[in-house]
Amino acid sequence: MSDVNWKLIDEKYPSKLDRDSMSAEEYRKQRTIELYDYLPQTSLEDRFKYTDIRDAIIDLNYTFFGYIATHTFINNSSISYEDKFQSALLHFCEMWPKYRFAPKYRSDLSFAVFFKLRVGECIERELNEVKYSLRRSLCMEVGQQLGKHWGQVTYDDLKHVKLPPDKMQSLQAMFGSMYVADLDTHAMFIESKQEFTDEEELYTDNYDSLVDMLVHEMLIAEHKLEDKDLLDLAMMLDIPYDKLKSLLPEAEEKLHKILLERIDTIDTFKG
Repeated sequence: MSDVNWKLIDEKYPSKLDRDSMSAEEYRKQRTIELYDYLPQTSLEDRFKYTDIRDAIIDLNYTFFGYIATHTFINNSSISYEDKFQSALLHFCEMWPKYRFAPKYRSDLSFAVFFKLRVGECIERELNEVKYSLRRSLCMEVGQQLGKHWGQVTYDDLKHVKLPPDKMQSLQAMFGSMYVADLDTHAMFIESKQEFTDEEELYTDNYDSLVDMLVHEMLIAEHKLEDKDLLDLAMMLDIPYDKLKSLLPEAEEKLHKILLERIDTIDTFKG
């Protein structure tokens, strides 16, 4: 049950939308933008003070956070959907004023495109069994020896590097936690450069691309997106189906190149 007093919100932040002539999805999208437009453009600190707008936005987009929780894979069998959902809400509350803040961020993006990967990566960093910063630093050492991105380091790569015994054992344990026994109940993990960003890159525009989003969805689904998948995404993310359909060939080509580069990298360092 929502605790948001919408009568008070609508009085304090009036809407110009004709709700009766709009679908629920379109109203949610446009009302979210309306509420954000009431925030000042002075500073993020000033925007943080509008907690009533924040709560209204959460209430409007409640199902979106469930979507992020469902599509975020965590290497920890004890983590539930509810854990991921609460984590999504927590991290959204940490970054919510950044959307449509013109002095620093693009303001022409949809709510879903702006937040999906940002919040998703925060969930991964918080809930993964292996602490992100520790795994990153150790994998960077391996990557430097092999000449590859740290996020592309695999368990097999450990055979071809020299590390102190304690670091080698830590990495072996970390990669061991990645491969759970029952693969039928866990999403397969496919490596790609787009999924591994440095700390300072998390809140940049690196994720502000519908093509990258479609690549991400294909990696999660482990197959090319069909019309039904695009329709589901269009409805959930408030993005026109035709736009997603037109960008799909570009996304498929980008994913193909990523996988080819991955194969080339494996062949280069094999043996």
